Amino acid sequence: MSKPWYLSSSTGWLALWFCLALVIRLLFLTSKPFWMDEVATAIFTLGNSSHSVLLDQVISLDQLLTPLRVRPEASIGSTINYLMQEDNHPPAYFVLAHLWMNLFPPVQGLASPWAVRALPALLGAVTVPAAYLAGWLGFRSVLAGQLAAAFMAVSPFGVAMAQEARHYSMATLMVTLGLACFAVGAWSLRQAEAGEGLPAPISPAFGLLWVGVNALAFATHYFTALALLAQALVLAALAWHQGRAKLQNLWRRQWQRLYWVMLGTLAGCVVWFPVLLNFYGSSQASNLAIDLSQPMRWLDPIGQTLAGLIFMLMTPITHAQGVIGIGAVVLSVLLMLPLLLWTGLRLFQARRLVCQSASGRFGLFIMGGFVLAAIALFFAVSYGLAMDITRGHRYNFVFYPGVMVLLGGLLAVYWPEPNGPQQTATLPVTKRQIAGWRSVQGLWIAGLASALFVVSNLAFAKYYEPADFVRTIQTESIHPALVGFPAVIETKPTVIGLELLSIGWEIQRHFDPDTPESGWLVPPQFFIWSLPSNPVVPPPEKLADLLSTLPRPFDLWFLHTDSDLSGYGCTQVTQASKGSHNYSHYECTTF
Repeated sequence: MSKPWYLSSSTGWLALWFCLALVIRLLFLTSKPFWMDEVATAIFTLGNSSHSVLLDQVISLDQLLTPLRVRPEASIGSTINYLMQEDNHPPAYFVLAHLWMNLFPPVQGLASPWAVRALPALLGAVTVPAAYLAGWLGFRSVLAGQLAAAFMAVSPFGVAMAQEARHYSMATLMVTLGLACFAVGAWSLRQAEAGEGLPAPISPAFGLLWVGVNALAFATHYFTALALLAQALVLAALAWHQGRAKLQNLWRRQWQRLYWVMLGTLAGCVVWFPVLLNFYGSSQASNLAIDLSQPMRWLDPIGQTLAGLIFMLMTPITHAQGVIGIGAVVLSVLLMLPLLLWTGLRLFQARRLVCQSASGRFGLFIMGGFVLAAIALFFAVSYGLAMDITRGHRYNFVFYPGVMVLLGGLLAVYWPEPNGPQQTATLPVTKRQIAGWRSVQGLWIAGLASALFVVSNLAFAKYYEPADFVRTIQTESIHPALVGFPAVIETKPTVIGLELLSIGWEIQRHFDPDTPESGWLVPPQFFIWSLPSNPVVPPPEKLADLLSTLPRPFDLWFLHTDSDLSGYGCTQVTQASKGSHNYSHYECTTF
């Protein structure tokens, strides 16, 4: 910390950032519970179907966890088949994850929790050298690439996404690689400065590589289309600028090669349209709906986008209990706010310094333009289609790599080259002058601390805490416990019973009834009450038949149901929420 880290050996520093990123993302990897979307990932990765669990009958824990059981006969074909039938995601990540899971033995016959999350963690670490490429190619600066990689290694957002058994790490990686290709393509279009020759057009081989990256990105997550559109908007702005000066500029070989890349990318995306139409209107996207008739709802996308941008750099402690925990939250917020404001000021000042060089101006145009265009598209979707895709932050993977690359390009002006001039910074309040590189180090250390908050579950904590719900069942149940879940079976692709499976997997991992210390006097039982669109038997009658199969008395814990079951001999005891699981507790005595 007493002197700047001169980045003389790019390979050595890049290896350090990668190793650091991998270590952070593997820390406490399985300590957090697996929430519903992660359970879905595990099911399809194994080549299983969520519909393999028995419906409308009382089942044991082993029977409930059937979709998570490893089947030697499962194949890539079964992974793709069940995914297309039940889910609304493209298959690229799930195919890769299926091959990955074959490398690890099952745990008690089920998917290995560590292996399920280790692949996203590895892909998240690989994104770090990809960010180096995008920064180096975007700003034509090794220093910008190194700083982009360094900050991506400790980004709390990147760490949070990489520690989830989801496809967002792979989608982030593909967007980052796409940005590197985009940088090469954009620089080939740049108009030559005085005394410079025209840039060479991209080669056909590179064009094919770029199309392949874009096609694989779309096959990983459909929202990568927003990243592709943001790149297209930047190129459109460049075309408008050059075409206004001379229309023939747009027919140069450099542009012609780009047109072929655009057509190839479009073809790689269009092939998925039949799949998109298959699940269009599915309830799996209903959680994104926003009621714009309420004026205050118009502020949500703006506030959530700002919070998401901050979370890419740093986060305070947000998940703590007790007096000490609350004190830690307050202290971390008080420390972060001035640092955040100061960082914003430093980045604003860096813009002027970056624009002093031709390469800096162009890098700022393409990378800054990409980020602004992507955010504008997010607002267009949120307000135009009343679908708030800024909610939850996970979809920010679309422009997250661009933010990291832009950050590296801006902060590079504060990092001195060996024997070069040094920029200074003024500390807030004290007005003390420090070297510019120290401000970069300070921001990086804040990111590192934030990343450790995330892996320690002190920030960006899981919304669902099934262990809290399980302990409530054990504490308040007087009789044997029966846990139920209502599942609507739609005609559109539907994944069923994920919340109950998440609870069941937590029980198997930490409250296994077969162990004496589990806390169960009698192993719990479960049921999934199916609610088809056009039931042959009225659902209440089906529920009555189901409850009549168990000997009385028993405690019924019904998720997301608040019905009068007195006609079935069940008296409601409580209605509450624990660990974000909404439930009604009934005591069923006589029928």
